[in-house]
Amino acid sequence: MKKIKVLFAIGNLNIGGAEKLVINQIKNLDRDKFEPHLCTLFPANKNNYADVFFDLSGIPYHQFLFRGPFDAVSWLKTFWFLRREKFDILCCHLFESNFIIRLLNLFTGAKPVFIFEHNIYWQKQWWKILADRRLAKKTAKIFVDSQAILDFTSGQEKIGKEKFAILPYPIELARPEEINRKKVKEDFNLPEESLVIGSVARFVEQKGLVYFIKAAAEVLNRIQRQDIYFLLVGYGKMEEELKKLIQNLNFSSRIIIGPAKEIRNVLPILDIFIISSLWEGQPIAMLEAMAAGCPVVATKVGGIPEILIDGKNGLLVEAKDVSSLAGAIEKLIENDELRRELAKNARLTVENFSLPVYIKKLEEYFINECK
Repeated sequence: MKKIKVLFAIGNLNIGGAEKLVINQIKNLDRDKFEPHLCTLFPANKNNYADVFFDLSGIPYHQFLFRGPFDAVSWLKTFWFLRREKFDILCCHLFESNFIIRLLNLFTGAKPVFIFEHNIYWQKQWWKILADRRLAKKTAKIFVDSQAILDFTSGQEKIGKEKFAILPYPIELARPEEINRKKVKEDFNLPEESLVIGSVARFVEQKGLVYFIKAAAEVLNRIQRQDIYFLLVGYGKMEEELKKLIQNLNFSSRIIIGPAKEIRNVLPILDIFIISSLWEGQPIAMLEAMAAGCPVVATKVGGIPEILIDGKNGLLVEAKDVSSLAGAIEKLIENDELRRELAKNARLTVENFSLPVYIKKLEEYFINECK
């Protein structure tokens, strides 16, 4: 059987959930049935997955360095690339890639194209909504990872729900025994016997990290234990603002901001994982924490309540509610048995989010479209 030639396109390989998903899709697709290619359209920053991707052998990587929306040279190069390569399937992530590749596809053979909506974009510009609505007519399927994203996007863009398919994010974790916990804690200047409450996220407004830090300060003020530390790992435009807030609260030694790292290298040192987001789709970090057996406290937004059931496999709080978040954290700090019970139930919840199950479903969509 002739292999199906698939192009996976994304803006860049900056560290993030969508970028990580692309790499996992390409890495695990059946090479006997598919010929995967990767295409990035914009330059990456210093925090990226490029090294991870380059460790994969035999995957053609096509880079286009768009300097902006009116970079005519890059538009032309991408047009001739699509026309020359004659892909059987186009698979795109995030708006810029979804827009550029789908628009050019109209003029280069109109191949089946699948796109991924990774979040609830309630601040989306009107022209992007209009573009997505028009291009949806020539889109084979719009993949989302939760019912919340499906309902919101369908309503916002006035696209029929039959155009969507729910495909939950896959989880791939390192085994805890592969991680040197002592070394990881040393890297973050954490005592070996510390109890660590943390989050791994981009430092942007959506993630609600200001509320996380304020809740951390409340906990540290109320619980006089010197072994409790809070850890934020990531990068983003709010980093200096967050550091200043911590300094103003006089907790610079107990609330620590660390550089971006792979979440699977951080989870083994965390005793409690926090999602303080103001809005979300279905955060991969939460699913990975649950799979790693780390009890989760999360805000009741987006698709989170579809997975996390309060008091059964995690704790839910209202967004922006510092006192509620602090109270939930204290509850877990003071109750070891509850932490163990939530962690056990969380692992059972995410058993169906395994990477092999996900890849098999994705391959079926591709094969059916090419029949």
